[in-house]
Amino acid sequence: MKWLLVLLVLLGGGVAWAAFAVPTDAAVVNGSAISQSSLNADVRAIAGSAEYQCYLNANSYLSSQGSQTLPPVAGAGQGQNAGDNPTANGAFVRTYLDTLIGNQLLLQVAAKHDVTVNSSQLNDARASLESHISSVMSEVSQTAQGQNPQYTCGTTTPLTGQEVLATMPASFVDQEVQFVATGSALQEDLAGVGASDADLLRYFEKHSAQFDTACFNAAEFSDQSSALSVQAAVGAGTPFAQATSSATQSGSFRCAPLAVLASELGTDVSTLEGVALNKASAPIPEGGSGSTVYVVLELTKRTPTPFATAKPIVSQVVEQLGSQATSVAINTAQRHASVSVDPQYGKWVEGTAQVFAPFTPEPSDVLNAPANQATVPTSASPFSG
Repeated sequence: MKWLLVLLVLLGGGVAWAAFAVPTDAAVVNGSAISQSSLNADVRAIAGSAEYQCYLNANSYLSSQGSQTLPPVAGAGQGQNAGDNPTANGAFVRTYLDTLIGNQLLLQVAAKHDVTVNSSQLNDARASLESHISSVMSEVSQTAQGQNPQYTCGTTTPLTGQEVLATMPASFVDQEVQFVATGSALQEDLAGVGASDADLLRYFEKHSAQFDTACFNAAEFSDQSSALSVQAAVGAGTPFAQATSSATQSGSFRCAPLAVLASELGTDVSTLEGVALNKASAPIPEGGSGSTVYVVLELTKRTPTPFATAKPIVSQVVEQLGSQATSVAINTAQRHASVSVDPQYGKWVEGTAQVFAPFTPEPSDVLNAPANQATVPTSASPFSG
């Protein structure tokens, strides 16, 4: 699915923020308050879970292609009294508050379009969220950060979504699931399809061919002319293995619904839908390591996929269809939004739709001023300071 849950990364510095209650809202979005207590509770929950912090760091690293990292959650100072909440880093809190404001805007856009979700959609969203986290943790383990505990929590086996979410309060997880379900339903609605099971079934019945489960052999070539020659040779009856003897690499490609394989290959599903049994596809260009290679596929098996099995993929395809319209709707909502932010976190800047900290905070806005009076060692750990 196209994930709308994206942390807006703000890498600027900031004073440490003590997470004790103050009698104001953290932000108000078009009249809907994000309470100080709910922000405190979320930040406290994140600060208490090394696993969730590793997921957030990994997600930011992957989504920015390694160019961005999140600020650490923990701040530099300590509470004044026994039992005080931990101090949180101001930059992280602003980043997270950006996320909550964006989430609130999405929920308001969904309400404007009369988009609601039921228990079945919530269950699907929970499974989808777990799957997404598992995928992120698995993918980051295969990057240059695969041995960095800031991203992997030092595990030899990638953490699963179920393991990560188990470290968070149920109320926090429910909140995230609600957001994912609503975001998915909004995309499906703005795709012109609808978000109910009946809507998705109608779409499936009209486009069932792209959800057929297919198996392919694959061969890779360094130039397009060689790939075209193989396609022509297989079309004329030459066995695929013989025609691809000059390939840089070849072998069996996995079996999966056509829509999934097309997405993985970066091509339109129609490229694969039109391939006949034991025939070859047109060359599919793939970029990698600064060069383009061309893949030719031979269809070896194709079977219909029942809707019950294909439903998660149908949802993903429909969500993708509605992703652009959803982005436009949310961007429009941001431009016209009335947003106020407690000045201790910064100021809402309409043009960028982000919370920016003042260069020199007012003394009254620094909740734990002594924490900023001494240099505190830092580390790469999520719990620096």
